[in-house]
Amino acid sequence: MTESERLSKLRHDLSNPLSALLAETQLLLLNGSQIDSETLTSLREIEALAIRMRALLRDI
Repeated sequence: MTESERLSKLRHDLSNPLSALLAETQLLLLNGSQIDSETLTSLREIEALAIRMRALLRDI
């Protein structure tokens, strides 16, 4: 397997669970008014980090 193929496989293998994590986080944020402020802050941080990781994966 070439390095390019390994990177492609890694990108794919990480993208799927990352997409699920981002989707679940965003679904929870839709009900933000029902969530305490500490949890809301944590969910927003998770969302921001997941978006950043997705961008990093696209660059490799």
